[in-house]
Amino acid sequence: MKILDPVLPTCFRPEGSGGALILCDHASNHIPPALDGLGLDPDYLDCHIAVDIGAAAVSERLSHLLDAPAILANVSRLVVDPNRDPHTQNPIPQTSDGVDIPGNQGLSAAQRTARLDAYFHPYHRACEEQLAAMMAAGQKPVVIGLHSFTPVMNGIARPWEIGFLYAGDDRLYRSMRGPLAQEWGLNVGDNEPYSGAELYYSMHRHGEAHGLMQATIELRQDLIGDQAGQERFAHILAQVLRPIIKAQQEIEK
Repeated sequence: MKILDPVLPTCFRPEGSGGALILCDHASNHIPPALDGLGLDPDYLDCHIAVDIGAAAVSERLSHLLDAPAILANVSRLVVDPNRDPHTQNPIPQTSDGVDIPGNQGLSAAQRTARLDAYFHPYHRACEEQLAAMMAAGQKPVVIGLHSFTPVMNGIARPWEIGFLYAGDDRLYRSMRGPLAQEWGLNVGDNEPYSGAELYYSMHRHGEAHGLMQATIELRQDLIGDQAGQERFAHILAQVLRPIIKAQQEIEK
């Protein structure tokens, strides 16, 4: 069995004091060399099954606008998906949107454990350590998961320009929905295009479990596929989030 060297996430503005923590689970399309490309045609690495297109750039820009730490995973979701519970879901996909992943077929328990140890756990440890440092400094950050979604899935157009995923706690969604729709004219999805009841591992672990205001924010990929779109949505999110973060900080005092 090959030795897998751990891959650490990228962290922007770790000392940021803006009252938010940004997590980008699917920031990268990188497949470590030891995995031999997972046996995939390299063209797949440029599409949505490998990476949340545009999400990394929006996360980095939003980090700077809010002066908030942002943690970005540095391996593809095809290698291991940080937003899947390793105890109840499978973080190592055998297929993705109808595409078989040869390098993920028939893994032994030892191979699965090695994959998680090298690529899954380092990301979540970094998230935990960043959150612990912020809370030790007196911050109770608003936790934002930044993802992106395809404009069409299974031949069906998705009308939402931005969507929110949440489980039991919908405070951030309710606070952002009005300004995004009324002031920015956006079509806002409520637990769309996915449901936080099913896909919420990172937000639950690093936000909801600590009683923090949180949500996954999904941006439609065709709207953030270039620098102009990425900067536009980072600006919109920052404008909407600033008063919410400020109000939450007052509540937490």
